[in-house]
Amino acid sequence: MATDGTDSKVRIAVQDPPKDSETDEPVRSGPVIHTPDYTIVVPVTGELLEPETGVNARRLLQMAFALAEDNDGRVLLVGVATLDDEASLKPIRRHIEAGELNTSDSSPSVKFVEERQSQLAQIVDIVQDLGPDVSVNATVRVVTDTTTGILDILESRSDMAVLLLRGTSLDEGWFLSRSTIDTILEEAECDVFVENLGTQSGNNALYIPDVDEHTVASLAESEAETIDSVLLPVGTGPHSALAAEAARAVANAAGAPVTVLHVIDPGASGTSRVDAKDLLKFAEYVLGPEVTVEIEIQEATDITEVIVEKAQTHDFTSIGAPAQQSRLEHLVFEPVQETLTQRSDVTVLMARDSDRTIRSLLYRWEQGMEDSNGLE
Repeated sequence: MATDGTDSKVRIAVQDPPKDSETDEPVRSGPVIHTPDYTIVVPVTGELLEPETGVNARRLLQMAFALAEDNDGRVLLVGVATLDDEASLKPIRRHIEAGELNTSDSSPSVKFVEERQSQLAQIVDIVQDLGPDVSVNATVRVVTDTTTGILDILESRSDMAVLLLRGTSLDEGWFLSRSTIDTILEEAECDVFVENLGTQSGNNALYIPDVDEHTVASLAESEAETIDSVLLPVGTGPHSALAAEAARAVANAAGAPVTVLHVIDPGASGTSRVDAKDLLKFAEYVLGPEVTVEIEIQEATDITEVIVEKAQTHDFTSIGAPAQQSRLEHLVFEPVQETLTQRSDVTVLMARDSDRTIRSLLYRWEQGMEDSNGLE
């Protein structure tokens, strides 16, 4: 591996060997990366790294930088290099232990990992201007199973969150099997954000088309999408506080106002209406005084329809993940979150809070303390 080039800034980590292996711990190349208290992990899969894909790296990482900046954290790009089996990992381990990865007799797996390393280094250089105050690092994670590899990273230390992208291989699952995203949503012990990038003027916002030449613009020419309005639909679910935090992060980064929306049934009782107002006040409290907030309550029997229509008039929507359902409930009642994330005309971030109700209770306690102090 080169020691003076850009690629040397991107570490390479190989998954842990089998327990009966003589290797006691995973091998890693590159300098040790300083880890702040909060890290946004962004798994970057193969199709997002291929040059012909024309990924708009700034658009892809815009959300990650906003979340990191809101939490005084950093962004960690994880280039997932998935190989066929344990045998194909052995050449990677040998070359890393030897202190070099770029040799004339490199095996196909070593060349594959070296290419991933170079691609990630390019992305790091280009997207750094997204958040000058946010540290961005990268590592190539060599694994035999993508889902397990990502979960292992998330379990390696506390104070992590992961940002996953819909519409990639992470979103694919075989018949009756869960996708990587579904598995991480269910099993990861950290906060999980899942973003669906909507279209912009009829073109996939993830790509940068050169209209005149009908080609894909270079990575360096990509631009982050302007976000001028944020929608925050709120309910009583356990993930609402984290969704509000995400909306706050985007609003602060983009200087955009937030519309807090709650939809209530026309036949709701007086108590439910009082609770709805309290819920909106809670969301406004989480958003904080630096965000311009507009409160909106709508009455409708079809909550999903109202939220989808409202999302179509905003550049970005942040919503809490649905409460856990049984398989039968899921088949009969599709959550509004899934309806949103399946659409191509809206950009949606779904937030799943690892603390469930604890975060909401903490905010409510802090709000109550401030209110009581104001009465003194």
